[in-house]
Amino acid sequence: MSSPLLEHPRPQVLVRGEAVLQVEPEVADVWVTVRVRARDRQTALERCRAVQERVTGVATAAGDAVESAETAGVSVHLEVRDRRAPGEPVASVQTRLTVGRLDAVGDLVVALGRLDDVEVSGPVWRLRPDSPAVERARLQAVQDAVHRARQYATAFGAQLTALLEVRDAGLGGGGSRVAAGMAPMARFESTDIQLDLTPAHQEVHGAVEVRFAMSAPDSRLWSTEVDRG
Repeated sequence: MSSPLLEHPRPQVLVRGEAVLQVEPEVADVWVTVRVRARDRQTALERCRAVQERVTGVATAAGDAVESAETAGVSVHLEVRDRRAPGEPVASVQTRLTVGRLDAVGDLVVALGRLDDVEVSGPVWRLRPDSPAVERARLQAVQDAVHRARQYATAFGAQLTALLEVRDAGLGGGGSRVAAGMAPMARFESTDIQLDLTPAHQEVHGAVEVRFAMSAPDSRLWSTEVDRG
């Protein structure tokens, strides 16, 4: 009794679509650290509070250019610079300023840099979490996947017949690429200093895995049978 013929499974093609976009940043983070030394903790805290109020004043004066000011860290500790002498109290506050108007970053940094006992670093250029660039990268990755799948199907003498599966292979962007951070700045004395800052482009990555069904391929493309006439 002969065994039934085995049926070939329906052919499928699995591809990975990718897209990389270069886009302008949407916001910038500027880090401001107030660090004050004094002979006793109380004085250090009072001076730190006074300087922090001046930092807040600069941020407020920038108007809607500064979207948020968040305290990132507070520290009060003894700093020992000479083992033969007692430690010196140090109080510090670190603030992250998120700037939505990129043309205002340079002026803000200069204004902050004029303050005593203040260190400024950044800017860190980035995209907003809900940036439209992320969606564009996602859709372009899908288009790339369809294009690749069609190419493979055509190479086998077939056509795509159905979409079987779509899997998000990961998205990312903005945070991994930033401008070269500026070293902490000393106090600016001149009143006409300007910083011409160029925002760094951000890379947004999109990736998707897609599985398609395709029509029966042309077996002559891989057949090794020889016509013996």
